[in-house]
Amino acid sequence: MTSGQVFTAMSYNIRHGLTTKNQSNLSRVSQLIRANKADIVALQEIDSATVRSLGRNQTKYLAKATGMKSVYAKAVSEKRGSYGLAILSRYPIIASQIVQLPSPEEGASRILLCAYVELPNEKTVRFCTAKLDPHSSQNRTAQAAIVTALLKESIQPVVWAGDFHSHTDDPIIRQMARYWRYAGIASEQVTFPDLASRFDYILTRPNDELQELNYRIVEENRTSDHYPVIASFRLK
Repeated sequence: MTSGQVFTAMSYNIRHGLTTKNQSNLSRVSQLIRANKADIVALQEIDSATVRSLGRNQTKYLAKATGMKSVYAKAVSEKRGSYGLAILSRYPIIASQIVQLPSPEEGASRILLCAYVELPNEKTVRFCTAKLDPHSSQNRTAQAAIVTALLKESIQPVVWAGDFHSHTDDPIIRQMARYWRYAGIASEQVTFPDLASRFDYILTRPNDELQELNYRIVEENRTSDHYPVIASFRLK
């Protein structure tokens, strides 16, 4: 009989909580999280008390709407508020970590956010998210290298989910395949339809006891300009 803890991860760039028509999408984001039974969620481009978001703390709103625990990390300060990354979890978040990522070329601040999530079987997963620089391949390469160097020695199993702004044929994605296992590696579905590209990924380390059970993309472009990406795993 196969044993182990099963959990479902989601990665979603929510476009600052706005649809492509610049209307609030937070209610719909929470519906997608619930409908797809996500246990741990990585969110990129999430606002906290900005003018654009009408002063709303989007992480707190989504945590309440989904009944999940949450952690937020500021990447960029604005005149009012900030935006960055968030992680939601059905399970306890026992610790979190924020790492500043390098930008050899001038660009907006980029960070890595990790949450240490305790699963029902009392094992801990290090669940991380990042949005790599969309404007500079040099910055993306440097950022991916730092994340890989940091996480490859983790004593906990690692899931790294995020918006890498790199299609599957990008050299960065090919280089990272030396150290990471991509969920849905054979999928040809796009996650950013405006450019017909796959920018959003869920990664695990090859040596971790994480078995990928399924992978899917929700092709829904009414909520954000990205599609949510979902993968289920069994921690042996």
